[in-house]
Amino acid sequence: MSVTSAESGTSGATGGLPAASPPARPKKPRMMHAALFSVMLLGILLPLGFTVGFGVTAYATYSDLRNQAHSGLQHLLNVKTIFTGVKAHPSGFLDTGRLHKAQQEFAAARVDFSQLQAKIDHSPVIYEALYSFPQYLPMVSTARAASQIGIDATDLGKLLTSTALVLAPTFRGPLLTNSSKPLVTQDMLNLVGSTITRMLPLLNNIQQQSRLLSIDSLPISADQRNQFEQLVQAIPQAQSDLAQASNLIGVAGWVLGVDSPRTFLVQTMDRAELRATGGFTGQYGELTINGGRIAPFTLRDISLVEYADNSPTIGKLAPQQYRSWWPFPNWGLRDSNVSADFPTAAQVAIHQYQYEVGHHVDGVIIFTPFLIEHILQVIGPIYVPGYNETITAQNLEDRLHYYQQDNSGIAKQIAYQPGDNSTSARKRFTGYLAHLLMDHIRHAPPDEILNIGRELLHDLKTKDLQVYFTNPQVENLLMKYGDAAQIDRSPAHDELYVVQENLSASKASQYVKTILHDMVTLDAQGGATHVLQIRLMYDQLGPVYGYDTYRDYVRVYVPLDSRLLYGQGFDTGTPLCGGLYVSCPGEDVYPGDELVCPKYLYQPGAAVPSISDPDGARWHPLDSIGGPTNTTSDEPGLAMYGGWVVVPKNCTITVTLSWYVPPRPSGSYSLLVQRQAGILPELDLTILPTPGACSTLQVTALHFDGIIQEDASFSPRVIRSLPHAATGGCYPQPGV
Repeated sequence: MSVTSAESGTSGATGGLPAASPPARPKKPRMMHAALFSVMLLGILLPLGFTVGFGVTAYATYSDLRNQAHSGLQHLLNVKTIFTGVKAHPSGFLDTGRLHKAQQEFAAARVDFSQLQAKIDHSPVIYEALYSFPQYLPMVSTARAASQIGIDATDLGKLLTSTALVLAPTFRGPLLTNSSKPLVTQDMLNLVGSTITRMLPLLNNIQQQSRLLSIDSLPISADQRNQFEQLVQAIPQAQSDLAQASNLIGVAGWVLGVDSPRTFLVQTMDRAELRATGGFTGQYGELTINGGRIAPFTLRDISLVEYADNSPTIGKLAPQQYRSWWPFPNWGLRDSNVSADFPTAAQVAIHQYQYEVGHHVDGVIIFTPFLIEHILQVIGPIYVPGYNETITAQNLEDRLHYYQQDNSGIAKQIAYQPGDNSTSARKRFTGYLAHLLMDHIRHAPPDEILNIGRELLHDLKTKDLQVYFTNPQVENLLMKYGDAAQIDRSPAHDELYVVQENLSASKASQYVKTILHDMVTLDAQGGATHVLQIRLMYDQLGPVYGYDTYRDYVRVYVPLDSRLLYGQGFDTGTPLCGGLYVSCPGEDVYPGDELVCPKYLYQPGAAVPSISDPDGARWHPLDSIGGPTNTTSDEPGLAMYGGWVVVPKNCTITVTLSWYVPPRPSGSYSLLVQRQAGILPELDLTILPTPGACSTLQVTALHFDGIIQEDASFSPRVIRSLPHAATGGCYPQPGV
């Protein structure tokens, strides 16, 4: 339109002359517009072309890296497949065929992860991408850390399979049978030690690389992410276990008799006759280990040594610290476990065994029937030829007591084993069963040995297995890991250890239930006042070998600086009624009903002859009761309150003790309750501050009621704030 108007105006200006052709546009402006347009187009298309080209290259690089990572991961998953199912049969980890296949997979995975890391480090595309898009740096850092973890993991696998391939030929078939070829050599121990040494830096590096990971940047599923996180969390425990194993390697050679044979005194404990370490030790044997192989083993009856006419124990008294209360003459090996501190008891046993038998031993091993029950759960029942008996974990103690205590069982042993002079008539079955059991273990396949080993480690914690070694380095390691069954003497915490000693000359402990009720009140300074009730419930449900009345010497160990407040329920030795004195009332003999018996059955009757009472068979009176008669500790570093507790058949007695424990140096309160082996006491424990001490101590009340199966520590929960309106805010509130 504007052009037309211009042309019209021009026409009018010529005065009607014919219109002239419009002049041609200059070419230079058109070329400039085209050039400008081209420059603009190039400005758009060139970056677009670069981006498309870079994207294609980047995608190709990404695909290559992803495929490489998946290939490495697949090789590791193949290793998992190779060993699928061997967890139930651990010896499968030493199958050479599987190990060779796993080694190949680890090697292939190592190549993949190494190439993956090299591409991440040297790919120009990744370098340019990070330069242009720095927001992808966490993803690249994660990829590199993951590749290094893969390299370290494959190196771990290659290291383990190489070591396993060296050891595998030795660990085939029965492991423990006596053989001219040792099961374990020093070279093997050195190999295992060097393997652990090389594993620890790899685990450390994996842990460090895991901190560089941005787990959300990994293209993995939620389940895979969870598994990876669990694996990383397990590394500290693995490092700790390997460090512990490394320490054990140094002493394993000594225990396994690598340099020279080791001989250990083995004693069984009958918990039906409860003693300080768990039970009466009437049988013994010598266990010899040479290069990891176990020689044939036999149990013997100690009575053949100590009840003989020329016994070296005749006239011998107990060690000095126990003479004030130990009642029997002719003290010997059968009595040596009088201390609840097993290292102390073991040293006494070693000295006494040398004195009586003349043999030197390198340590002591004792165990309760619970240990044998756990082994039977692994290996299954044992058939005893000639007796037509099948011994299981469920009937073990019952059958042992039948053959040791029942006249018909004793007669059966004499008939079947008439010429067996290695043990007494009443313990021939026990010795025969022990021989069968040890023979089975010596010939057991590796899987069973490993499972038995797990049970032994558990029983060390519960004191159903207690071991002592004369080698200080080995013994110190046991103490370090809490497996030495020692009394805790630390002043850092409060402590309670109740130790019972059945000195009735009877197998009545199996019918006595022990209940401990301890009320602990904390004052504003953190000191603790204990009120402990020890209840012994004697319900004789079956026959008892020995005397009817239960005579228990009870010792209560507490911190050294404790102060006794009062006590009641201990036998004073002063006759009250019964025997040659006036008849006991039908009920309510003691004012506080400390002893409750069936009506008219309060008299204790006969007792075993002792040093102070050679005529023990006479009818004894029931004595008056009072506080503990012994406050001189037989264990250094601890205070002790002890005395006799007498419980007639089918009666229940309650012993009460109260003492004060000053505040601990740490400032916070905790209570360690140690469990005596051979007994499963019920503990009813309450720890609570006095009402006025709530805000000062800032702890809440604690209550526990259950069976104590091993040593246990109790600490009230710390609370930082309390309800202002409630003075008893640290106590459990109704409805909460």
